[in-house]
Amino acid sequence: MLCCIYQRLLRPHGRLLFTSIAVVSLFMANPSRASESDRNSLVGTWRFTTFVDTPEGGQPVYAFGKDPIGFFVFTADGHVFLNIMRNPPNAVLEGVDPDPDSCLPDWFCAYFGTYTLDRKKGTWVTHVLGSNMPNYLGTDQVRAFTLQGDKLVISGTYIEGGRRIQAERTLVREREAR
Repeated sequence: MLCCIYQRLLRPHGRLLFTSIAVVSLFMANPSRASESDRNSLVGTWRFTTFVDTPEGGQPVYAFGKDPIGFFVFTADGHVFLNIMRNPPNAVLEGVDPDPDSCLPDWFCAYFGTYTLDRKKGTWVTHVLGSNMPNYLGTDQVRAFTLQGDKLVISGTYIEGGRRIQAERTLVREREAR
């Protein structure tokens, strides 16, 4: 019986059928990374263009300057990291940074971990594994966002010193290395 099946597979039509089944099985067993990133529009490298906190009734505070240097990077396998620095690093901060989770040193921030995405809510949660912001270590940081093509806007509010602070971060997708 096995001999007959083997002989059929060696015939031209049998070989084609066997090869087709094998190829389809491989694609079904291992979905491509491209299809994962198509489903998750955050995957990629995002460059900061603005990082501003505006206290209620106050002036905007640009903790990293008006032209910050930094990136958010999301991987298809669920890792994320952020780094941002003041541009230039020795520039004097105009105003007082209202953010209670200030970075050490104050001109550079970084954190990394894993993330989960909730498309329906328009949020992601970073499960922070490491950071130079002591209050972030081991926490889950929720971020509300909107995507407009290659523009990512992260926004939210927090209360500090009894004042409501509106936070907004704008990033653009990096398509290729400069």
